[in-house]
Amino acid sequence: MKYKYLYQTKDNENRHGWIDARDRADAYTRLRKQGIRPYRVIGEDPFNYRPWAIGAGFVLMAAALVASVVMLASGSFSSHAARQQLTGDRAVIADGFADSWEGVFDLMLDRYLAAYAQPGWIALPPELDESQLAAFAEELERPSRCRRNSPETRLLHRIVLAMREEMRTYLAAGGTVKDYLTFLDERQDQERDFRNRAIDSVARAPESLRARARMNVNTRLREMGLAEIGE
Repeated sequence: MKYKYLYQTKDNENRHGWIDARDRADAYTRLRKQGIRPYRVIGEDPFNYRPWAIGAGFVLMAAALVASVVMLASGSFSSHAARQQLTGDRAVIADGFADSWEGVFDLMLDRYLAAYAQPGWIALPPELDESQLAAFAEELERPSRCRRNSPETRLLHRIVLAMREEMRTYLAAGGTVKDYLTFLDERQDQERDFRNRAIDSVARAPESLRARARMNVNTRLREMGLAEIGE
């Protein structure tokens, strides 16, 4: 498969290119090995369906995906950082993600990290200017404060605090703030791709095996902090 990728140079020039890969996750991996950190890879993933591969084959795919997510140029660390699906009032959660949790956190860094709290969702972080981006390293050393005390925001704040520790680990290993933000996008894309494949696997399973396939897939999704597949 051929994929188009978009990236920025060290001089902040926007560029694009093409790469041959098995799928989008493989494209990300190949590009990182070349020293390129794309902020987007465009193209459809193939679906190679094998009814007998739903069990062990799917577990192997999951393991490969997790490994590709956690390995970074500067080292490796936890792929989830306590990230999980938020629970509680769905309207509160939807509104929070829609406006990037405006008014919930004091710091722009915390609002930005909160956009990536739920694995596999489309992240909508607040737009940044260069001065706000440059302040992220300094904000990481400031206390994190959450202005709202609800079950939803308390859980969200715990996730943000864990992501702050993940970011500190990344920077301490020699990474940059901009590279960490790129990693957040890559991880979110790969998680979403993984869940979409999981949905396809269940949908295409023979009816007699579908319930078992869903159970097996949901076990893996739950371990990864991803939303489970309903009936």
